[in-house]
Amino acid sequence: MPSNIILPQWGMGMNEGQVIKWLKSVGDSVSKGDALVEIESTKVNAEVEATSDGTLGRVAISEGETVPVGTVLGYILLEGESESDLPEVAPKSGGAAAGAPAASSARQRRSTGGKVVATPRARRLAKQLDIEIESIASGTGPGGRITEDDVRAAAEGGPSGQDELGIEPAERVPLTGMRGVIARRMAESASAALVTLHTKVDVSPAVAFQRELLRAWRRERVRPQYQDLVIAATVQSLKEHRIANAHLVGDEVLQYDQINLGFALAVPNGLLVPVILDAGAKSPLELAREVRDLARRAKSGNLGPEDLSGSTFSLTNLGGYNVTNFTPLINPPEVGILGVGAVEQEPRFNSEGQVEPRSMGYFSLTFDHRAWDGAPAAEFLQAIASHLESPEWMLEA
Repeated sequence: MPSNIILPQWGMGMNEGQVIKWLKSVGDSVSKGDALVEIESTKVNAEVEATSDGTLGRVAISEGETVPVGTVLGYILLEGESESDLPEVAPKSGGAAAGAPAASSARQRRSTGGKVVATPRARRLAKQLDIEIESIASGTGPGGRITEDDVRAAAEGGPSGQDELGIEPAERVPLTGMRGVIARRMAESASAALVTLHTKVDVSPAVAFQRELLRAWRRERVRPQYQDLVIAATVQSLKEHRIANAHLVGDEVLQYDQINLGFALAVPNGLLVPVILDAGAKSPLELAREVRDLARRAKSGNLGPEDLSGSTFSLTNLGGYNVTNFTPLINPPEVGILGVGAVEQEPRFNSEGQVEPRSMGYFSLTFDHRAWDGAPAAEFLQAIASHLESPEWMLEA
């Protein structure tokens, strides 16, 4: 019996993948472990490998198509098997002729009383918005499948992608691949009960301590940065406030002892969030090393799915763009994210009543109010501030 080539699930947030390129052609010999097809999903490209020796017998999903996790992408003929052993090609849903447009296939299903094909998320959203999913004329997903975007468009009174200006756009950029994943994740985040707290912290001691670390870390060939201190302070605070290091899954808040810290990185055409696994067990120097390694591999396109999965809390830094306060969006199912703003010089009164320049850092904490409340969120933010105002503990960590 031919071996199925299945689209696996890389990470909890992965629901589908786009076939970017087949690396083998039908008729090619393959060995177990050979890379067969390149997939883009969850903001990263990865390869599906052969699970057995044989010959590539059929490509079931063409390049450019986006399909759900678990879809059979193709088949490997095992030793002694031929094309006659391959399963019959299933007809298109609703009996539409092969190659018929997805919208026509969807309309035919409705006219014949066939079942509407929609993603589970689209059905849930339709129920929330009180939209009859059968009233949506066509879906924009694979095979005419109705997606969340189709439901939202129906709720707004127009088809998905409708041009309201009546002029021809200079360019049409489909929300696929990395951009599509970002769009879906942000939509999921916006559906949570989000609250953002802003604070301003005197980080002058942290800035001075950063200069001290120059000598301590020089022999390790690591140049300390302000973000290194913020990451270390955040990890230390997560140890003390487990309520922030959690996922909201269904009707349960899952709090974790292990801290997997995600940090946002801007890349061409999108955003990646590499993850420092078990960050709580690492020193500030070890955290700094891992940040640099992940950032280097992100820029060279060498991050794997395992580098972008499993975060329990995230951090995003816009200080380099001279942004002070902003509203970061959480990465579901996480219940919080820290936004790091710019550091500005401000005149402040010291304990003797004299004015002196101080370095003031801006921070924004977005939290899911379904999972925790304002007081514990404020205490967590205060803990980060406290660890930056007295940073000497980092030498002993």
